[in-house]
Amino acid sequence: MPDHFSDLLSRMSLAEKVGQLNHPNVHGADSTGAGSAVNDIESQIRRGEVGMVAAGSGLDRLRALQRIAVEESPHGIPLIFTMDVIHGHRTVFPLPIALACAWDPELVRRTARIAAIEAAACGVALAWAPMLDVSRDARWGRCAESPGEDPLVGAAFATAMVEGYQQADMAADDSVMATAKHFAGYGLAEGGRDYNGVDVSPYRMHNVVLPPFKAAVEAGVGAIMVGFHDLSGIPCTAHRELLHDLLRDHWGFDGLTVSDYTAIWELINHGVAADIKEAAFLAFRAGVDIDLVSEAYVRFLPALVAEGRLAEAEVDAACRRVLEAKRKLGLFDNPYRGLDEERRKAAVLAPDHRRLAREAAASSCVLLKNSGVLPLARTGGTIALVGPLADSRANMQGAWAIAAEPSDSVSVLEGMRAAAGDRIRYARGANIVDNPDIAARLNVFGEIAPVDERGPDALLAEAVALARQAEVVVACVGEAREHTGESASRSDLGLPGSQQKLLRALHETGTPIVLVTMSGRPLALEWEAAHCDAILHAWFAGSEAGNGIADVLFGTVNPSAKLTMSFPRSVGQCPIHHAEAPTGRPIHNAGFEVGGDSEIDAAGRRVFKKFSTACRIEAAHTPLYPFGHGLGYAPFAYGEMELDKAELAGEGDVLTASVTVRNTGAVAGEEVVQLYLGDPVASRSRPVRQLKDFQKIALQPGEERRVSFRITAAEIAFFRADRLADPELVWEPGLIRVEIGSSSQSLAAATVDWRAS
Repeated sequence: MPDHFSDLLSRMSLAEKVGQLNHPNVHGADSTGAGSAVNDIESQIRRGEVGMVAAGSGLDRLRALQRIAVEESPHGIPLIFTMDVIHGHRTVFPLPIALACAWDPELVRRTARIAAIEAAACGVALAWAPMLDVSRDARWGRCAESPGEDPLVGAAFATAMVEGYQQADMAADDSVMATAKHFAGYGLAEGGRDYNGVDVSPYRMHNVVLPPFKAAVEAGVGAIMVGFHDLSGIPCTAHRELLHDLLRDHWGFDGLTVSDYTAIWELINHGVAADIKEAAFLAFRAGVDIDLVSEAYVRFLPALVAEGRLAEAEVDAACRRVLEAKRKLGLFDNPYRGLDEERRKAAVLAPDHRRLAREAAASSCVLLKNSGVLPLARTGGTIALVGPLADSRANMQGAWAIAAEPSDSVSVLEGMRAAAGDRIRYARGANIVDNPDIAARLNVFGEIAPVDERGPDALLAEAVALARQAEVVVACVGEAREHTGESASRSDLGLPGSQQKLLRALHETGTPIVLVTMSGRPLALEWEAAHCDAILHAWFAGSEAGNGIADVLFGTVNPSAKLTMSFPRSVGQCPIHHAEAPTGRPIHNAGFEVGGDSEIDAAGRRVFKKFSTACRIEAAHTPLYPFGHGLGYAPFAYGEMELDKAELAGEGDVLTASVTVRNTGAVAGEEVVQLYLGDPVASRSRPVRQLKDFQKIALQPGEERRVSFRITAAEIAFFRADRLADPELVWEPGLIRVEIGSSSQSLAAATVDWRAS
């Protein structure tokens, strides 16, 4: 790193250097048991004790704070203004888990670009995003912010998000610095319970958890936020091997490392620090640069240096990284960047931003089932639109839409009426939840789950009466937005409240049912899959949710999204994912079928197989909807897979696998062709299959295309890691299983012999 700041550092006192590492809580009361809001932030800034603050205030307030920093503090060092910009700013795009389902990195990059434009125009310089935790347990609320269960998809998402936020020049007026979080392993929290511990081996860390973060580092991400959780007994905030040995030394990351909210103070709760001073020591020694909210550093780092427990040179290095971040953001040249009201008004909710939000909403909807009822006709009889999410603007935005207003969003009712006018008749049908205590938890940030005073029976009766008069029912059901996000774990993945009772009553009318489900996580929809005529999973689709969903329902857009997180049949299957290990009692090579068992899975195998991993007594072992699954209005036919070689020799050899895909339907469509590889015999037990590449192709009716994948030793290699900070990347010769298809459970397979030489 060029030395831009030696002179400045030589003039700064130790307290002023530590001040650059301090990100206090300015805007709110205590929310996590630590980190009181600062009452006189102006004086603290004036003394040079603040490096960053949240951009949650109006521009006039931010400008006033920045003026104090550059005109009245000892060295005139500007502040960085920060905010959670997770899936859009004022214009909200679909949740990250939804965007990932588009399997379109360019779309992700474009949404991040718009998010950066709007956030930068509101004074934000550093965004606490993207969240890159691989998530395989739908009980965990924060899977809403994740790209899903697969490290390859996560890595593609990471690169696109970082490039969209930062561009080539973070000093540009319409760029922000990105923060990859939560480093690392947070998505594997035990039991899907937020903040819980994670016990995971270095082998799994390097092969599953870390690839998205490595991709973000390679894309030049400016900051990394450290996870709340403990990693195999060591809280990440105090994990020197993770933050220093791996991230700094092995990966060469030279950007900022940031604690999560009050996480340094929370080392006391973790049981590794006796008091806040010891917590400050552990976090700083581990490699955490920025203390977010707990103010442990400003209180105790100078004393720790004076006592000789920390070296001032280490404080200098951390301070230099903060100053370098401010230089990259152009704040020394233009400290008031993004603090212009006219520019803000022109940027937020601009027409082209909303157009992209509508495109992204439609592109993220996953068609899970369709018996032919979709797309809906634009003319004809009455369409009964029912459900608690059909006319709920606030819920369309999903969790972590910090800057958005409910009035910004288009409801499904509004979108469908814009498409089909008076044909659309509406009845609420059910509350999201009926229990007032649960409703209170969901309404913590504003009423999004009201309990209707008419009562569940009256709501249901109204919807049933409407359904009996209709040509088709569109039922919009699912979670409230606060069912997911931080501190939002669930123990039941079915539809909450009396929503399934509503669906059962609608089914009894005999009117066809199109189910539109909304959530921030996979749901367990086994009854719904058996009894509804179509299921469109819309996640939470953002500002233009209603229009985007209507575009798909009426066929203006042919759905093309595919799941990046498996849908379980029940919560008891969690965690569930496609890249499972073979185990010593695999499904195909162990056990025996139980006589009289009539349950058959999607592949035609008996569900219950005694003494194998297909041993769930109450249900099939397979997911309800697997990773990679998603339908459209145009069916695609796959030809036979072709390999250009039956044998390969050496690490330099290359295999080409090809398949011809044909659109056999009457409308144009897009298909995601997926490549999976397996390594049946290796020095470590490898997953049965792993996603290694994908291509999204567009085909006109009757058009066919040959899709080819280039497979090198890099796709076969894996980390044989015995220590976290000392991973060994290895390629091993042997048999390789190659699979290509439309989902992780709809594949053609072949085997090749890849010899050492």
